[in-house]
Amino acid sequence: MGTIFRTVVIVIVPMFVCCGVAAAEPVPVDDATHSADTDDGWTLSASLTSMTIDSVPNMAATPLTKEAFISGKAVARIDGDGKVPVNSGNLLMGVQLGCQLDLSQGGNIGLSGDLGIGGFGSGSGTGLGSGLLGALGPTANITPNGSINLLPGNINTLGLGKLTLKGRNGEVTVHDAHVKVDGCSGVVAARFFAFAQISTDNGNDSVNTYGGILIL
Repeated sequence: MGTIFRTVVIVIVPMFVCCGVAAAEPVPVDDATHSADTDDGWTLSASLTSMTIDSVPNMAATPLTKEAFISGKAVARIDGDGKVPVNSGNLLMGVQLGCQLDLSQGGNIGLSGDLGIGGFGSGSGTGLGSGLLGALGPTANITPNGSINLLPGNINTLGLGKLTLKGRNGEVTVHDAHVKVDGCSGVVAARFFAFAQISTDNGNDSVNTYGGILIL
C-alpha cells in the first residue's frame, strides 16, 4: 500500500496597527472659593471654576511619563468699602503636581528650558504667599505648557497665568494647557490653585484657594 504525503502550507499575513489610543473624557473638578476680610475693611476672594483634567497616553509610550491637558478659570474679587484705598492687586493661577515615587536617574527638579513656564520649585504645597508673587515678577514669561521631573514625595508648582488687577475684579482662564511629568513611576496627583493679593498703605493681604486633587 502506497504512502500518501500531504503538504500543509502556512501563509503568514503581516498585520499593521495604526493610530493611537483614544484619549479619555476630561474629568471635571468641583468649583472652589475662599474669601477673607482685611483689617482695612475689604473682602478679598479667590475662586476656581470650569476646571477639567484630561489625562492622555504619552506620545513616547514610556511607563515613567504622564501627560494631560488641563483647563480652568481663576477669579479675584474685591468687595466692600475699605477705609484705606487699595494701591495694587494681583491674581495668580497655577497647578501643583506631586509624584508618589520616582525612579529617574539623578532625580533633578527642573523646568523644560525652552517652554518658559513659570515654576516655583518644590515644597509642601502650602503657604504660597509672597514667594509665588516674587517668582512671577513683571518680566516673567508664563506659558501654560510645561515639562517637569518630580522627586518622590515632592510637590512642584507650575504657574499658568498672572494678572495685575485694574479694578475690583479680574480673571485668568486657561484652555487645554499641556502638562507632562517625567521620571515618575507612581501616582501623579494634580491640584489647581488661585492666589489673590491686594496692597494698601497699611499692609498686604492674600487669599489662597485650592481645587480638589485628581490623578493624572
